[in-house]
Amino acid sequence: MEKKVSQFKEKSKNQEEIFEEKSVKATRALIQTFLQTLKAFRIYEANHPILLKFMERLKKDFDNYFEEFDSFPLLVGEHRLFYRGKVVYESQDVKESLAFFFFKDGIREIKFLKGLEFKEVVDFLHVVRRSESVSRMEDDLVTLLWEKDFSHITFGTVDEFLESGSHFTPATEEDFIGRLEFKGFREEAGDEIASEREREEASALGAEGLKQALNPLPGQSLVDACQLTPDEIEEINREIEQEYQPDYIYVLIDNLVEILLHLGEDMDAYENMISYFERTTGSFLEQREVGKAVAVLKRLNDTTESMVLKDKQIFAIRRILDTFSGTHSIELLGEAVKGIGETNSEAILQYLRLLTKKGVEPLCLLLKKVESGKWRKAICNILAELAREDIQPLLKYLSDPDPFLVCHILYVLGKIGDPSVVRHLDNLVVHEDQKVREETLQALKKFGERGKDQIRKFLKDPLPGMRAKASLIFAKVAKEEAAKSLTGVILSEEFFKRDYEEKASFFKALGETGSQEAVPVLKKIAQKRRWFQKGKWDEMRLCAQNALRMLGADEGLDSSRAKERMKHIARSIH
Repeated sequence: MEKKVSQFKEKSKNQEEIFEEKSVKATRALIQTFLQTLKAFRIYEANHPILLKFMERLKKDFDNYFEEFDSFPLLVGEHRLFYRGKVVYESQDVKESLAFFFFKDGIREIKFLKGLEFKEVVDFLHVVRRSESVSRMEDDLVTLLWEKDFSHITFGTVDEFLESGSHFTPATEEDFIGRLEFKGFREEAGDEIASEREREEASALGAEGLKQALNPLPGQSLVDACQLTPDEIEEINREIEQEYQPDYIYVLIDNLVEILLHLGEDMDAYENMISYFERTTGSFLEQREVGKAVAVLKRLNDTTESMVLKDKQIFAIRRILDTFSGTHSIELLGEAVKGIGETNSEAILQYLRLLTKKGVEPLCLLLKKVESGKWRKAICNILAELAREDIQPLLKYLSDPDPFLVCHILYVLGKIGDPSVVRHLDNLVVHEDQKVREETLQALKKFGERGKDQIRKFLKDPLPGMRAKASLIFAKVAKEEAAKSLTGVILSEEFFKRDYEEKASFFKALGETGSQEAVPVLKKIAQKRRWFQKGKWDEMRLCAQNALRMLGADEGLDSSRAKERMKHIARSIH
């Protein structure tokens, strides 16, 4: 018995090793094709025959890969890509390295999932090409990919902008010396010891230089000449004392808060204090000294959380905090965002995190003006936190005439996930702007079955791509209930004339519903022959055959002749 168990384990181990070797080999091959296509994308126009050839090959390789594996996951190192702990790509040339291209923008993992649509691959390549030409201060690769909101491509990132970055800490003396820009005489000379004569000459030159610089009195030694005078010592001590003293503004803030906490019942005194804080912080924002404004906000915020306050004190502090979240302050903050470097970005992020709920509407308006994708993402994340308990201030912007703003509000609402949002999306399903409809569909997808009625309406969208995507989402959220609607579209009079990609999506969606009621309809389509527009109907038959396979109901169509016929149809389509 033990021998059989051992043999079984050995056999399983061998199978795992064979599978791993096979998957690593397939991954290396797919990366090679991907890299070649990416290079072609950088060189040729979209309709160039050479690029089209590479694109066709990439699509074929992806399709073959996902026939055997469920995902195409890659871990990103600085110069290498890893799959299952194995190096599947390596290049030290930072200008050409695919790994370094993703690594430098903080991407640490990329995963392509089964069900990947080739349009997503094309969009991904477009984003990569676009990221090479945009300013890193405005947008980066992570932000551009985030805005695409891919369904079957996911990313793991280290966001150096929104999170604290990493710093090099030398572990040894060699590490420290290795990071110096100027390494000194020893390393430049290959760590060889200078000759005694060279040291004597250097010593003589140094002494002569000191004499010229210090100009000692006749008979005075260099040591005496180096002694500081009492006035010099006092000046140095005064400078050191000033360096160690905190900035006056932070002392002033502490003093003002202390005064606020000792005010009596006189409301005029509170109003004067509120007015002073408003003017002071407004001045900081106008001068783009956001760090000082943050210091005020943080001190007041910490006071409310750490002390038991009187009602009037609470009222005064809240008034001040709300002022900093008001329209004028947010507009000034928006001005500070323009042209700001990454080194100063943390102060603005801290300011955003300290906003009250009063900042929701001003932030929505700020989204219209901010050009940087990074800042739009940061503002959307803050909005999601501020409006999590009350989405009403966001809803009115769904009817804003600016499609760009509507898309971002939809993203925020999807991130919050409040199910009541669904009933406010009816008008957006038929919005004139394509991007708004796409974002609406993505938002409805996150609400699952609650959004099925609106998703069904997308099956009649004017754009084929939108209809195709909606069919697959509808099948996932409504399951068997979706089968009737999908079948109705497929059997409509003109459906067979549509593009192959759209037809394939509808049939695939029907297969994913798992509905056995669709089997008779699919078999009828798979077996029926038409001479009128034969090529278009052959596409229908192929799609029906594939859907039957998904439902496990293709037994009656499995003859070798039928298979050969379907292969012929597939070749003619592609």
